[in-house]
Amino acid sequence: MRGSILAGVLVLAVLGGAGCRDSDRLVPVGLPRSTNPEDPVPQPAPTPQPEPPPPAPPPVEEPPPPTPVDPDAPPPLPETLDRTPTPTPDGVPGPMPGVYRDLGPAPNTDIIRGLVALPIRNRAELETAIKEMYDPSSARFRRYMTPQQWNARHAPWEQDVKLVSDHLESVGLKVERVATNRLLIHFTGTVSQFNAAFGVQLIILERKSPQGGNDPHNVYGLPPNVEIKAPQFVKERIASIVAVDLPTDPGPLPGEFGEVPTTPPQPLSDGLTPQQVASAYGLTPLYQRGFRGKGVKLGVTIGASFRWKDLRAFWKIFGVERSDPTVVQTMEPPGTRYREGQLDVEWASVMAPEADVIVYMGPDARNTSMVYTFNEAIARGEVSVITDSFAHREDSEPKAVHEQYSASATMAAALGITVVAAGGDSAGVDVPSSSPYVTSVGGTQLRMNGNTVTGEVTWLYSGSGISMTFPTPEWQKGLPQVPRRRAVADVALNADTGYWYTWLGNTVPNTGTSFGSPIFAGLVAVVNSARASENKPVVGWLNSTLYTTPAVQDTFRDITVGVSDRGYVAGPGWDIPTGWGAPNGLGLFNTLP
Repeated sequence: MRGSILAGVLVLAVLGGAGCRDSDRLVPVGLPRSTNPEDPVPQPAPTPQPEPPPPAPPPVEEPPPPTPVDPDAPPPLPETLDRTPTPTPDGVPGPMPGVYRDLGPAPNTDIIRGLVALPIRNRAELETAIKEMYDPSSARFRRYMTPQQWNARHAPWEQDVKLVSDHLESVGLKVERVATNRLLIHFTGTVSQFNAAFGVQLIILERKSPQGGNDPHNVYGLPPNVEIKAPQFVKERIASIVAVDLPTDPGPLPGEFGEVPTTPPQPLSDGLTPQQVASAYGLTPLYQRGFRGKGVKLGVTIGASFRWKDLRAFWKIFGVERSDPTVVQTMEPPGTRYREGQLDVEWASVMAPEADVIVYMGPDARNTSMVYTFNEAIARGEVSVITDSFAHREDSEPKAVHEQYSASATMAAALGITVVAAGGDSAGVDVPSSSPYVTSVGGTQLRMNGNTVTGEVTWLYSGSGISMTFPTPEWQKGLPQVPRRRAVADVALNADTGYWYTWLGNTVPNTGTSFGSPIFAGLVAVVNSARASENKPVVGWLNSTLYTTPAVQDTFRDITVGVSDRGYVAGPGWDIPTGWGAPNGLGLFNTLP
């Protein structure tokens, strides 16, 4: 993400009972299942980058009024941006001139890892139950499921998981783990074993970096018009192949080095402090009432690890005393650390300083790791809020990735978990924030004088737009201009004025929607702690309430000035680049039913 980057890292890969008598017949797997009759228009798709570009010019306070963009029309496609093919159904891309260069067949002995997804059982029934859970007039309002109840009614059958696992193992692939909710099977093995399991020949693709100056990197892919196949009894039981990835970097994780200064950086006005952010977004009044997240569990999903020394120094620099987070290692141990995960943990933990923070840690930021970790954070049912800032451009990720993130987030809504994700920093649509069950955080440019907000306008690169995958949710059909599919952003926080954070012993300002997501998640955690004092249930899935409750909408600071890099214009009420605007913690506490 622009300004909130992954350091020293792997570059993200783009992906990517009975009746078994016809087990030797191969049939296509993971064909598109969208109910939307429109075929999405391919969009330019830069992938998340390991280094930030030069700072973008901020939008001025009063830009000349551009022509408003019709949400039903796709934004212009700048010729200078990288063009990625329309996402494939399964988690494996194909060649494309100027983007993916075919380097030939992948060596049979190369090591791979990946994910097989199984569908939610009784999906229509689940969606009906969720609708009732968030309808204040329903007797089921905010009566959330437990993980055990969800698994009993909606998890794939254990027998189906076993049949698919047996097929993988029959060709030598190893089933490493099955997700707690049985939606994902994580496997490892060799290229030849994968080819045998799914009737294909993997190739190596050289993925051009869409940002000038960065080296290309290799990913697994498939030749043109080749579909992943499987025996009929497997096809009937799986949703898709979500990812096929290179292996993670081997460990062990290097030790932390050096002492980290704990004196405040100077001049402090060069960046935003936690105290300023709390004031800007209506948390200070809740803090003053004693609500700081106590009794609430807040989840942070990250790829790779973070530095404990930097985290503890960050707290000390800004006068925050709190307990260490709990780390849940969801897969194999990480062999590196990313600054993205560092800033996510730092800012989530300082905004809700008395919440119990649980960090769900995958080995790296490739899809196998991030999709599994996101799902596991939800499936364990331990937290009431989850933040994910490891955004991936929607139009460069296969549909299987979009759909699996959303399937996991559907479970979160049923469990009463608020899932928040960074909208991204390319003015386009990202996953997982494109899911209707995820609250997408766009970007603004915030200006403050001390603890007083003096202005807030649209950020030029706010992740926003029209999803390629998900149909228009019922709760967005009441907008003045109904988007043709799911539209983001839902809310927006500062992404352009630098936030302080500590990394490798240095406390410096940085930017991007990566900060907005953990800050908003911390805000929701504080609101949940305040609701608990009145014996109210946690907020849970926010989107349907946000779009249908005027009193809640009115608590947001409406962002009416500015335009995104894709030509979407801010205006009164909801708009694409900033959603309903900037949140107010006290306002949400007072108005959420």
